[in-house]
Amino acid sequence: MAGPVGTLGCAHTMTPPDARLDGKTFWLDVGDGHVAVEQIGSGPAVVLLHGWTLDRRMWMLQARALAGRFTLIALDRRGFGQSTAQPDRAREVDDLARLADQLQLESFHLVGMSQAGATAIAFAQRHRARVASLVLQGISLAGIPDHSNASDRIPLADYAEMVRLGALASMKRHWAGHPLMAGLSGEAAEIGAAMLADYDGRDLLAGAAGPSARLESVAALTVPVLAITGDEDTPWRRSVTQAVARTAPLGQARFVRAGGHVCNMSHPQEYNAALSAFLTRPLLPVPSAVND
Repeated sequence: MAGPVGTLGCAHTMTPPDARLDGKTFWLDVGDGHVAVEQIGSGPAVVLLHGWTLDRRMWMLQARALAGRFTLIALDRRGFGQSTAQPDRAREVDDLARLADQLQLESFHLVGMSQAGATAIAFAQRHRARVASLVLQGISLAGIPDHSNASDRIPLADYAEMVRLGALASMKRHWAGHPLMAGLSGEAAEIGAAMLADYDGRDLLAGAAGPSARLESVAALTVPVLAITGDEDTPWRRSVTQAVARTAPLGQARFVRAGGHVCNMSHPQEYNAALSAFLTRPLLPVPSAVND
């Protein structure tokens, strides 16, 4: 089980980050800057890692529904959102360890979405005793062929060049139309648009995208793993989700009906039901969720 959450004690007097989830915020000092962290709720600790061009606001609909059952701890990864630390995906595992130390988390559930899946897997390998369970949402894995191809490719080099040439707005318009960003409407679309509007391309200018997880890394995981995405995510992401469930010794997969890559935002009721069921009893199969 995930352990209790300690205090938010911070060693400096900086003004805390603006709240995004109606929670308590603080800065995590990571050496070359600060990471914005927000905590809301009570119960077992769940750390939430957002995907590329997003920030912790992507978990707004989870915070609203699940804070009565779990302590949700969402952060803006370095290079995104309100965080000031330089983009460096290789250092994100250490950032998580610092966060766990500061909050005195002996163990916690860890959710990694898309790009952050590699960080979540690496942390679970290096700090096995601290991870109660692992949720991998719409992640990518190196070494799994994309037989359908095309729809999933992200032209990162092209995007980086656009940012270097001062065409950030054009880059964001192109990305907004990518299949991985599809399927949002209503409030979810408003949240998605706000996050993309604030994205500034810092990570693209920093250079290499960072480490990728591989299937053999998944095979070495010793904690319960839920691989989840929408059943309308790209074919390759769905294949990766199935591969994670087959390969992790304690793995299982769930596909959110009619959901896409950001199914936690587009279909929060079903996503929240599946997530809550897994976090509560990680070793049991997640039942098919029924919308209220």
